[in-house]
Amino acid sequence: MRKTNWFFAFAFVGIAIFTGCNKVDPNQETYDNASISKGGILYDNFFSIEAAYDQNSPNMAKFKASSDFFRCKQCHAWDGLGNSGSYINRAAKTSRPNIASTNLYQVSQTKSFTELFNAMKKSEERRDIGYDLTTYNPATNAAEGDKMPNLTQILSDTQIWDIVKFLKEGMFDVSQLYDATYTGVYPTGSVSFANIGKDGNEGNGKTFFAANCASCHGADGKALTMENMSLGKFVRSKPNEVQHKVKYGQLGSSMPGMFTITLSQMKDLYKACSNSTTFPD
Repeated sequence: MRKTNWFFAFAFVGIAIFTGCNKVDPNQETYDNASISKGGILYDNFFSIEAAYDQNSPNMAKFKASSDFFRCKQCHAWDGLGNSGSYINRAAKTSRPNIASTNLYQVSQTKSFTELFNAMKKSEERRDIGYDLTTYNPATNAAEGDKMPNLTQILSDTQIWDIVKFLKEGMFDVSQLYDATYTGVYPTGSVSFANIGKDGNEGNGKTFFAANCASCHGADGKALTMENMSLGKFVRSKPNEVQHKVKYGQLGSSMPGMFTITLSQMKDLYKACSNSTTFPD
């Protein structure tokens, strides 16, 4: 009898350990059903038409008047590196807050999807939708304006899950796309880019461009300008920004997102565009 009791005791402990190690997150199905592409668009501008946000929202006028206080990309940057990345010199103004110190890309890769969702759902230490942002001044009155907005007041759980899915699976590790040198500290630092495309294949990139981009941008990327720059110069000047817009689209324009583009294809495209002879200034 004593041996039998010991046998069942060990069996029970073994089952408990096994089931504990294989515990399934209750939010797994919700996360699996979330949309990376919608999340990428929401990260850029959640109140855009492309994000399918209610354009009749009573808060729409406020969103448009103070857009940089609500857009994820403004505080965390296109590369997700916050004020230690490409936005190291994007100082606050009365029309935009300080850049967050959090490396969102790194946090998103280390935290679980439920932890990210819960962090975004917090209402404590978040800026209320009713706060008057016209009083924001980075020198004298920045504390409240620099807070993350209370997303529970402006986004649905589904939209938050979409952003979480984007952060976990849809944000590129830009260190694999180009080399960046960051000098100094925020907000007076500087950034320079080199080796754009890194180990990408230039020939494959030219083929990809011809098939997917040339009809609008022209064979040499000079048919359209972005911020008064040719496509080639824009990629070489702002590779931190281009990677997001290629994948998720230029909101407010006719340029759609290439939602299925892979890291390898993006490297190839960048490698091709880094050639100033093929894609001149």
